[in-house]
Amino acid sequence: MRAVLCSLLVVSVVCLSGCAATQNNFASKVKAEGEQHLDLSQQWEQGQKDVKNGSSLLVDGRNLIGKGNTKIREGEKLIIVAKEAAQQHRVAFQLMASTLNGAQNGARALVLVERLDDIADLWEDADDMYADGKELIEDGNTNLAEGQSSIEQGQNMLTNGRTRMQQAESQYQQRTGQGLVEQMHLEEQPRQF
Repeated sequence: MRAVLCSLLVVSVVCLSGCAATQNNFASKVKAEGEQHLDLSQQWEQGQKDVKNGSSLLVDGRNLIGKGNTKIREGEKLIIVAKEAAQQHRVAFQLMASTLNGAQNGARALVLVERLDDIADLWEDADDMYADGKELIEDGNTNLAEGQSSIEQGQNMLTNGRTRMQQAESQYQQRTGQGLVEQMHLEEQPRQF
């Protein structure tokens, strides 16, 4: 048990120290060079935020579309069951109503009316079920529309963010005469003595 706790503690410390370490990306390298390229660093970081937010919108949109499709399927199933139930109760009501003419006394008529009332309640429940199915389909279509909108916005943010990042890198290359990727590669090469 102690070994597990110690291992978790070590992993936590490593993770936290990894989070505290400076990022090795375009923006951090450009910032390290000084103020003359700060605008490019900020442009690149904004692009990175846009990419992250765009990705999040894509995930949200896909989830909404999934929910919408599920609601639509459930609503369609509910409508099918409701139509069948309503048809059965309508036929039962008509058959029971036709027996009212044969009622020979008030007590018998009252029993038949109570049965008609029960069948009418079931028929009404089927109508309510149909309305619930339609509402589910409407909600599902709303989810689909919101999901598609979220996906479009996310895709636009993703594209714009990537473009922003590429423009910052390109402008940096024009200003300095070499790409930061090349510079980063040269800095990371081990020195041999």
